[in-house]
Amino acid sequence: LPLNHVYEQIFDIMFHLSVGHIVNFTENTDTVMADMREVSPTVFHAVPRIWEKYYSAIVLKMADATWLKRTLFNIAIKIGTRYNNKALSKEKMPLLLALQYKVAYFVIFRKLKKRLGFDRVRFGSSGAAPISQEVLKFFLSIGIPIREGYGMTETTGVTHISDEKTFKVGSVGKPLPGTEVRISEDGEIVVKHKGIFKGYYKDEEQTREVLHDGWMYTGDVGEIDEEGFLKLTDRKKDLIITAGGKNIAPQYLENMLKFSPYINDAVVIGDGRKYLTAIIVIDDENVIKFAQDHKVQYTTFASMTRTPEVIELIQQEVDKVNRQVARVENIRKFKILDKKLYTEDGEVTPTMKVKRKAINEQFADLIEAMYKD
Repeated sequence: LPLNHVYEQIFDIMFHLSVGHIVNFTENTDTVMADMREVSPTVFHAVPRIWEKYYSAIVLKMADATWLKRTLFNIAIKIGTRYNNKALSKEKMPLLLALQYKVAYFVIFRKLKKRLGFDRVRFGSSGAAPISQEVLKFFLSIGIPIREGYGMTETTGVTHISDEKTFKVGSVGKPLPGTEVRISEDGEIVVKHKGIFKGYYKDEEQTREVLHDGWMYTGDVGEIDEEGFLKLTDRKKDLIITAGGKNIAPQYLENMLKFSPYINDAVVIGDGRKYLTAIIVIDDENVIKFAQDHKVQYTTFASMTRTPEVIELIQQEVDKVNRQVARVENIRKFKILDKKLYTEDGEVTPTMKVKRKAINEQFADLIEAMYKD
C-alpha cells in the first residue's frame, strides 16, 4: 500500500517508531514472493489480495507437482484442516491427530513455508479489505497465523484486532483498550475513542452524517457476539435487497468466489432484481496457464475470456459457491470482463476494494444483458 494509507502508516511507521523493528518494502507487487524469500520476515502484513495470490500459487503449483508430492500435500492438508478445526472449536485434541499434524508439519508444511519465505513468520495480519474465511483457514492449517483487524482512517486506523492467541476466524477481533463499540438499530457499527477524527475538511454536511456526540458511524454493518468479537457483514450501502425482499450481503458471496484460483475479482449484483448475477474478473496468470495446458485457442486476453472452455471453467467455480449457499443467494448468471480492474480507471481503491458505483455505471449494458431473458 502507499505510505499515505493509514494501514501502512500504522504498521510501517508507528509500530517501527514504538518497537524499533526493521521494515522491509517489496520492490513491486510482482516481486512479493521473491522478496519474502530473501527477507524471511517475522511479521508480515498485507491486504487480502496478496494472501489470495499466495493461496492460488500454492494450489496451482501443487496441481502440477508429481503424483507423489501432490498426494502427500493433499493428505497433509486434510490432516491440517482437521487439526485446525479442532483447535478453532477449542475441542480436546486427539493424541493421534496431534501426532499426525506434527509429522505433516515436519515433512510438508515446514518446507512449504520456507519456500514461501514464511518460515520465520510469527504473526501475519490482513486488513484494509475483507478476506475469505477459507483463505484464512488454509493458512492456519499449514501453520501460518493470520489475524484480521478493523479500522478506518477516520478512527486513526485500527479499532479492533485479534491477538496471537485470542481470535475467531471470521471476526476482526475485540476492540482495543479505550475503544467503545455498539451496533445501531439498523445494524451499523458505531465506535468511540480518543482517536476519532474531528471531521472532514471543509465538508460539514458529511461530518454531521458520521459524527454524533463523539460516536463515529462507520457505514459498515456487523454484529458483536457474546464474547465481544466483532464480525463484519458488509458496507451498509452495498447490501442487496432483491425484488423478493431478501437481504443479501454481496461481500460474503464475492469472497467465496475469490477463493477460486481462477477468479481475481467478483462483483455480485441484484439490488431490486429477481435474481443475483455477477461480473467476474479472471486471474489472468492462472487462466492463461489453464488455457495453455488445455490447448485453448485464443489470440488476445479478451478473446480468451470468451472461449467456451474458459466460460465453462468459471461456471464450475460459480457452481461450487452456489452449492454452499441458500437458493436465494445463488448466482444465476455471470459475465467475464475482458479487462482487469484498475485504480487509474476508478474501478478499485488502492487497497483493491471494488468501487461498486463505478462498476455499475461503467458496465451497465453488460449488467442489463444478464436480466433481459
